Amino acid sequence: MKILVVLLTIFSLSSTVSFAAKKKRKGGKYGPAGCGLGAMIFKGKSGMMFNVMAATTNGSGNQTFGMTTGTLGCDGDDKVAAVSFIQNNRVALQNDVARGEGETLSAYLELIQTEQPNVAALKSNYSKIFTTESDAEQIYSNINAYL
Repeated sequence: MKILVVLLTIFSLSSTVSFAAKKKRKGGKYGPAGCGLGAMIFKGKSGMMFNVMAATTNGSGNQTFGMTTGTLGCDGDDKVAAVSFIQNNRVALQNDVARGEGETLSAYLELIQTEQPNVAALKSNYSKIFTTESDAEQIYSNINAYL
C-alpha cells in the first residue's frame, strides 16, 4: 500500500512538471514549474529536484493568486495594473510628468514595460494628458498616445 501511495505521488508530481515543461518548449517564458511563489523562490535553479519543489510550492494555491493579480512572476492584465497605479499615485505621477523625471514616473514606465520612453513628449503634453475631467483610464490612454 505504501509503495502505491509513493508511486502515485511521484507520478502526479512528474506529470505536473512535464505538462508545464511543454509550455516552456513551445516558447513560453515560464520555467517548468510555471509562475508563482515556487518559481520565484527557485528562480535560476535547474534540475528535477528544484522543478518539483517549485511546482509543489506553486500548487499550494499561490499560483492561482499570482495569475489573478499579475504578481509572483505571473502576467496579469497590464492595463489593469497601470490604471490602478495611476489611481493610487495620480498626484505624484502628475508632478513627475510635469518635471519630466521622478521615481513615480520611472516606476510607472517600468510597470508598463516601456523600453525607450519619450519623457520629453509626456512633459510637453502634460496639459493634454492630465485634464480636469480625465479619469485614470483616460490618463493611461493619453500617456500611451505620447509614448
